[in-house]
Amino acid sequence: MAKPTFRAKQFTIQQDRCAQKVSTDGILFGAWLNYCGAERILDVGAGTGVLSLIAAQRNLTAEITALEIDPAAAEQARENAANSRWPARIKVLCCDARSYQPESLFDLVICNPPYYANSLTSPDQRTNVAKHSEDLTFQDLVCVVGRSLTPDGRFAVIIPVERENDLVPIAAKHNLHPAQRFIVSYSPHKSPKRVLMMLKRIKLETVEESSLIIQNAGPFDYSPEYRAMISDLMIGF
Repeated sequence: MAKPTFRAKQFTIQQDRCAQKVSTDGILFGAWLNYCGAERILDVGAGTGVLSLIAAQRNLTAEITALEIDPAAAEQARENAANSRWPARIKVLCCDARSYQPESLFDLVICNPPYYANSLTSPDQRTNVAKHSEDLTFQDLVCVVGRSLTPDGRFAVIIPVERENDLVPIAAKHNLHPAQRFIVSYSPHKSPKRVLMMLKRIKLETVEESSLIIQNAGPFDYSPEYRAMISDLMIGF
């Protein structure tokens, strides 16, 4: 069971009221993202607010808007932001991203979406909403991005490797195309599990590709590359 408090080097997250807790995926995604040049950032499905907090730490001037549909999680994300070093730059809205209409466009849209489309649903409806894609499909997500992103903006997302072929054609119909792919394996002897993608409104001839193995031989034997990525975020790295 996840602890009710998650402590990073520069912020602390309370998560006892959030269905979706801070995870390795979320930390890795936040660490991988390039926040340079982004004056306005949109975090879709913020959960605890961990991505917004990482964004605020990594980009010292960006204004960040976080959307969260679950009232309890939204309130806790709001409290986490208020108790951080960057309360003035993070705004948490409790709303359905599908109906969100931005007042101004964003340079960067980020999302760690619900993606367990073919998994058994949880008996806890809040957990189900946080983890399953019936409530925010890829089609829904891409529509949100399409109306929220500046013409030269970037959309970043983390999904299971097996769902990449579902997302890419949908994104292409909305003129969003992969510019970067980052393939993640949890250990050397296991197949890749996650793909982190950056998409833009222009289709590039070559997509930048890289990969990462999180652990080497066993538990807590983290690879040097993973340690370097999260060293400014995680205590003990």
